[in-house]
Amino acid sequence: MAIITFMSDFGWRDHYVASVKAKILSVVPNITIVDISHEIESFNIAHAAFVLSSIFRDFPQGSVHLVAVSSQSRTTERYIAMKLEEHYFVGADNGLFSLLSERNPSVIVELQNDALISANFPEKNILAHAAVALSSGRALYDIGKQQLTIQKLISRQIKSTQNEIEGRIAHIDKYGNLITNIRLEDFNHVGKARQVRFQIGRTEVEGLSDSYYRKEGGDCICLFNSLGLLEVSIIHGHAAKLLNMRYDSPVTVSFFPSIE
Repeated sequence: MAIITFMSDFGWRDHYVASVKAKILSVVPNITIVDISHEIESFNIAHAAFVLSSIFRDFPQGSVHLVAVSSQSRTTERYIAMKLEEHYFVGADNGLFSLLSERNPSVIVELQNDALISANFPEKNILAHAAVALSSGRALYDIGKQQLTIQKLISRQIKSTQNEIEGRIAHIDKYGNLITNIRLEDFNHVGKARQVRFQIGRTEVEGLSDSYYRKEGGDCICLFNSLGLLEVSIIHGHAAKLLNMRYDSPVTVSFFPSIE
């Protein structure tokens, strides 16, 4: 029996999370359900994609990931199940899945989308059933009609020259840390071990840190986190608020001496 993970923008105040899990457990009482997060910002596909892409590969291959984020935003939206990097995903075809990987899904199927059922809690009545079926070993082709494509969204890409990288804030975590889309491999490729300066809004930071723990409270640091992404943090402070930064704000990395 495969693991089912569950991620949503439901929050914890209401019964919605428990209702979906109750549906799953009523069919397979001994199944393992792992909550990834239910505090995804409402209807925020970019936030959901960042969180899910950061963690799904850490689960065993064959895991089923049930995603309920912005899943009823359009009445014409279809519900799908797909296989990507040997993992299964179940959710609305709203573009979120296209942001998880540079690879394309190997199999995509459209799930039943009865208008009456969809209007009445599809996460429970459609997606939960599909997740249980896949976790029990049923094939994708047994639970839906094959499709060739999913809705695609375009993620922000870095811009680089010989001496500079311009990236964007891709995520702001609970602590206010600013996580960018600048990867360590791109930093090393352009930087070539040169000195570096970071521009975050009106704030400049000289040099790259290797730890959160070697600075004083209030210091602004830039370091690469466990995901291999450049992160801006203020020790014991909320970087997003103090630096007046938000999702998609620019971050510039400059290397010197310059290469002519």
